[in-house]
Amino acid sequence: MPLCVDHFRYFAGAIRAQEGGISEIDSDTVAYHFHEPLGVVGQIIPWHFPLLMACSKLAPALAAGNRVVMKPAE
Repeated sequence: MPLCVDHFRYFAGAIRAQEGGISEIDSDTVAYHFHEPLGVVGQIIPWHFPLLMACSKLAPALAAGNRVVMKPAE
């Protein structure tokens, strides 16, 4: 369980450190890079270490602002 908490803390900090950026392509063109959520993310969890695998997939998706649909392995 502590490793799951560490995953969420790590990705919460990593997402705060990301910033948008501005790049000049040429004298007339400027590109703005920004990060936005993808929306709904579907994930399948394997049968071994289900809690740890779920946390390792949930943490980055939720930190990025996505919604998650999880399916356990059958």
